[in-house]
Amino acid sequence: MFKILQQPYPFPHKSVGVCLRKSLIEGTGVALFFIIFQPFGLNEWQHPHKLWVLIGFGAIVSICTSFNRLILPLLFPEFFNEQKWLVWKEIADILCLLLLITCANMFYSKVFFHYLPLTPLGFIIMFLIVALIGLIPISFGVMSNYILQLKKYNQTIVVQPHETTRQEENATSPIKLIAENEKDIVEINPDDLFFIESSDNYSTVYYKKNNVLQKELLRSSLTRLEAQIQLPDIVRCHRSYIVNLDKVGKVTGNAQGYKLHLQSIDLTVPVARKYSEIVERFK
Repeated sequence: MFKILQQPYPFPHKSVGVCLRKSLIEGTGVALFFIIFQPFGLNEWQHPHKLWVLIGFGAIVSICTSFNRLILPLLFPEFFNEQKWLVWKEIADILCLLLLITCANMFYSKVFFHYLPLTPLGFIIMFLIVALIGLIPISFGVMSNYILQLKKYNQTIVVQPHETTRQEENATSPIKLIAENEKDIVEINPDDLFFIESSDNYSTVYYKKNNVLQKELLRSSLTRLEAQIQLPDIVRCHRSYIVNLDKVGKVTGNAQGYKLHLQSIDLTVPVARKYSEIVERFK
């Protein structure tokens, strides 16, 4: 069990639009649950605006999940590192979300339901209620998603070496990568480039010179550099990476997706799920 908790897990915090859409759907589901089933004695509770009060529970879920997905990663970027996201972090993230919903429900319920006191015991009761509704299906979803992703990506592909790389055949001139200031320039042969990694407003170019791995930092977005490269085998494989496919020696996978192992250097490059089709080139 402990070994499973240490396994990589697909990072859940995606774009703002995706996060807001998922939060809205989840909140709507909770609201419908309370309206249809009216659990915990709510069917006997009377209030002139009962429908809106029940919808409020769904609104709390939407607000808390949005905060959990969008604000917490900004406050704790090291913990919410996509490359270091593990099964135990996913479970801890869900537990934190349940605690947020519990706290919000405590104060919300205090306004309309006076029988639940703002005490440690009241908090425990509310947490158990929240957990009863969400913890079991969420935990089942985490583990089932981990197993499905592992089955999908858990494979190893050994790339057959080329006698002559496609870049050597097609490229007649070096790649010229120009920074935003139009002054800093990295000029390299395509066959010497391994990958480019983005970090905030900078990009690091990894290439070999005189058979030694070099790193060159440019103030430029990855998208800007991508537009300067017009070679079919130097491609975007992740929001933070451009890779030279001719430098890939092996492809492995785990629940987070594929990883490209580069030839002659002990470094790997992740492949985002939206770019998974590039792995088909190696099969």
